[in-house]
Amino acid sequence: MRRYGNASSVTLGLTLCGLMAPVLVAQDTPVNTRSLTSLYNVRYGDIPEYTAFYEANTRPILEDLVADGTINDFGIRMHHTGGEYTIRQRISGTDDTNFEAAALIINTRLMESNPSGLERQNRMILAHSDEIWTVGHLNVPTNTDNVQYVYEAQFQVNRADLPRWSQIWEDEMYPVLERAIADDLLEGFVVLNHNTGGRFNWKILWLSETWDSMDDFEAAFFAAAPMDHPMWSMYTSHRDELWQAVPPTN
Repeated sequence: MRRYGNASSVTLGLTLCGLMAPVLVAQDTPVNTRSLTSLYNVRYGDIPEYTAFYEANTRPILEDLVADGTINDFGIRMHHTGGEYTIRQRISGTDDTNFEAAALIINTRLMESNPSGLERQNRMILAHSDEIWTVGHLNVPTNTDNVQYVYEAQFQVNRADLPRWSQIWEDEMYPVLERAIADDLLEGFVVLNHNTGGRFNWKILWLSETWDSMDDFEAAFFAAAPMDHPMWSMYTSHRDELWQAVPPTN
């Protein structure tokens, strides 16, 4: 089973890490059309304690929110390469999902169940940023447990050029990505359009199972889009970030 969506079938308005793994998805859940990404700068030495708190305290609350339909799914990843944050958390939903209400429920329940643990977690956070994104296109497996790496290519494209930029990706690059999935070079991908927060307005996330498959996909991708391709001259700024699965907690 895979989950699909695009600009014609998904209402655009707002999407882990963003695709994050592991992910819980409710049975027959609607396709995600929006996502809240929360980015945190946590010292590397504190990440094991931070993620252990998440697994023991935050995950059960998120699972309840999926079960009652407040959100569609959620996930967490940790930094590998690039960017300025070390933890990326995500909750996803539809245009009707109230992210502010979901965040209030999460924080209220954490305060009630483990106030000292929540205080400790908050003190581990050195910096924080929230972003809301709209899903422009996605093709991802229903179960993303095998996804070890999420490569996130972020672009700032002038709003006047976004229609042409998006059309190039739809006409030329999406078929390349679909072939890569069929050839087992890629687990899936998600295109995100900016809604609120952050410094970029268009992102694509590539989901990979292994480091080798990520390298093989990159070779196939740039064979189809060499550096003299017109789209590479259309953006005004760009940043790549690589996120990895969080190691199991003891």
